[in-house]
Amino acid sequence: MSKFQNCARTAVGILCFASINMAASLSLAADVLRVGNPAPSVFAFTALDVGVQKQIFLKHGIEAQDIEFVGAAHEQQGLVAGNIDVALGSGLDMAGIVKGVPAKAVAVMYGAPRNLCVIVLPNSPIKDPSQLKGKTIAVSGPVSLTAWVAKELSNRQGWGPNGVTLAGVGSLETMAAQLFSGNADASVYATDSAYLLQSQGRVRILLTMDKVVPDFLTHVIYASNKLLARDPDLLRRFLQGWFETIAFMETHEDETLQITNKLTRLTPDLGKRVYQEQMPMFSADGRFDQKALEVVRRTFTDLALLDKPPDMNGLYTEDFLASR
Repeated sequence: MSKFQNCARTAVGILCFASINMAASLSLAADVLRVGNPAPSVFAFTALDVGVQKQIFLKHGIEAQDIEFVGAAHEQQGLVAGNIDVALGSGLDMAGIVKGVPAKAVAVMYGAPRNLCVIVLPNSPIKDPSQLKGKTIAVSGPVSLTAWVAKELSNRQGWGPNGVTLAGVGSLETMAAQLFSGNADASVYATDSAYLLQSQGRVRILLTMDKVVPDFLTHVIYASNKLLARDPDLLRRFLQGWFETIAFMETHEDETLQITNKLTRLTPDLGKRVYQEQMPMFSADGRFDQKALEVVRRTFTDLALLDKPPDMNGLYTEDFLASR
């Protein structure tokens, strides 16, 4: 081996050692932040994993811990119990703040609900949303986001909120089972998972819900009141890391899909399709659109989550976002 090869190997070894030491030093100095994740296998929520695995949060001095929950209700219980500092949730969860959940919405994650769709069986005679009148649609629960978009579909078809019958049955698997068994004519479903079922010839996607509700706050980031009072700078750094992650995902498709496809369990082709369709729905700056806020406000009474529409100004803040 030549002196040059020896030197080259030594240089590489020193660089690797220095990189490992730097990463270790950053990790030791990082602030731990517990982040609630209600659906880790759904593409919209995989951004947290991208930011962690690409050490984007670590660059901002944060060790972001992914705390997984089965659905939004359990995640809200986590906020109440003080088990998490930040929650990735839905716009509907803002109603929980009115009911006493000790948190505030601090950034928009995801706009119109392109990640929700309506599915039917492949041989269903239903070819168009206008043919859903009087049909039974499986949803996750009577006061869920899936229930509201089904009601809104009925409203926008001119049938009123009761133009379709809702069957609140629980998980995605149970919703699909209702469809397969013939107990439901259609189901509101996660678009990621629907693509997989469609590729297997088991369902047909009728439409995505962003076509029904173009102005909405499908997903929102919440911060606990304790974090807001204890360490507002930590929250600011987390949000900087989050939106830096979104920017990374937009410009690094292949690297992003290497991470997200493992979580969503999609094939490379389907993962790419979901990525290309859903990335435009992510907010680039976290700002709250007033028209979308008004639609969310209406959902609270439409689903009887609240007796009357609240003053939305007390439920969210943009104080922790980067200056325009």
